[in-house]
Amino acid sequence: MARPLRIEYPDAWYHVINRGANRNRIFSKSDDYELFINVLKEACSLFNVYISAYCLMSNHYHIVVHTPEGNLSRFMRHVNGVYTQRYNIKHKRDGALFRGRYKAILIQAEKYLTHIVKYVHQNPLKAKMINDLNNYKWSSHPFYLKGKSDGEWLDINNLLACFSSRKKKAIVMYKEFMDIDLDGEVMKFYSKKAQSSIFGNNGFVEMIQEKFLKSDKVSTLEIKEKRVILGEGKVKIINKTICNEFNIEENMLFQTRRGVVNLPRLFAISLSRELSGLSFSEIAKKYKIKSYKTIASSNFRLKERMKENRKIKKQYAMLKETCS
Repeated sequence: MARPLRIEYPDAWYHVINRGANRNRIFSKSDDYELFINVLKEACSLFNVYISAYCLMSNHYHIVVHTPEGNLSRFMRHVNGVYTQRYNIKHKRDGALFRGRYKAILIQAEKYLTHIVKYVHQNPLKAKMINDLNNYKWSSHPFYLKGKSDGEWLDINNLLACFSSRKKKAIVMYKEFMDIDLDGEVMKFYSKKAQSSIFGNNGFVEMIQEKFLKSDKVSTLEIKEKRVILGEGKVKIINKTICNEFNIEENMLFQTRRGVVNLPRLFAISLSRELSGLSFSEIAKKYKIKSYKTIASSNFRLKERMKENRKIKKQYAMLKETCS
């Protein structure tokens, strides 16, 4: 399977997460944390990237990354690769340290940056490693409390400016903000098992989808968002084509009556299965079907009818060509 593509563009912001292979530790000793931070500093300098927040846990890390040049992949390749090399040499081991490719969530920074930084900084609390966030050493939280960075690589000013243009007041407001529970929308986003790789309001998500997913006609179905976007668009085309062909309203495609054959509905379901790239369960939701297993049985019934009726078979082939 091809690797999923990253959405990259100048001035993008990301929440990046990576875990140890088999959930093993990636920081075995205190100086391993320092080693990783030094690799981060080095990579930021090399690739003109800035970190707005980080939190290093024993078996995973979180970083909030700003990429003025739209080069997240190159930056992360250096971070993960160089740290693995140096860690392996230091601990006299070999092989992969991380479980796979990092997860990168594209962020609508102007709206959610403060909330994402809070989420990252509060990880040790959430994991019940500490009772007081101020006691955790391996995050950027202490730098925000001081209002002083560890160098240009760690950009705390961008976030503090979200609270106030006066630094002292911004620090006070930051402290108060960190004492408040996480925003419900943020909690809901991160609690999902199948997380999206885009976090923003509807307008931001639609803009990213339009610019980076819908506009690329190559079918890269490994990208979940792209597969769904292209698939849903294809279903709309199928439904519209069938409604025009049979001169019916779209709601007719969602109706079933015991003992009555709804041929347009059978056509729509079968064409969606063939052309959309959506899963059976996703197609089932589109046509208000309770069980995804019905998709297969619906397709079987249509095939049996096409065997008996050449007119239906010809009509289906014509619709398929039009929708393709």
